[in-house]
Amino acid sequence: MYYGNLISTTISQNKIDEITAAIERINDQLPSLITLTKEEFSSMPKVSYQNIDFIHEVLEFADTYPEMVPEHINVQEIRKDLELIESISAILKPMKRLVKKLEDSALLAGSEAYVPSLAIYNSVKTSRGMDRSGQLSAH
Repeated sequence: MYYGNLISTTISQNKIDEITAAIERINDQLPSLITLTKEEFSSMPKVSYQNIDFIHEVLEFADTYPEMVPEHINVQEIRKDLELIESISAILKPMKRLVKKLEDSALLAGSEAYVPSLAIYNSVKTSRGMDRSGQLSAH
């Protein structure tokens, strides 16, 4: 049976160090971003693109009818949050493409290593047998 080899590469430790340092530099450029706990994350409403459009519409309404905005609401903070969402989205788009490539490549490399390893294991198991502990015997 042929075991495909769609990916055949390595990443040197030097390159890994360079990449992780670059990621840390990016992280350092975003000191005000936060990480939510699982509880915080699950308790918050999730914003979709439709919600973003809704927020834009509401802000237009607030500009047109400022007297209708409840006193406790800071419209400038809504604008600031909306700008942050849009900025984060611009950063996330290429990051998500990179994460997908990393995940897909790891999955493919893992599959390409695992499937032929099973064939080797089964071949050795058949020809050599197992020792008393259930391990393959190399002798």
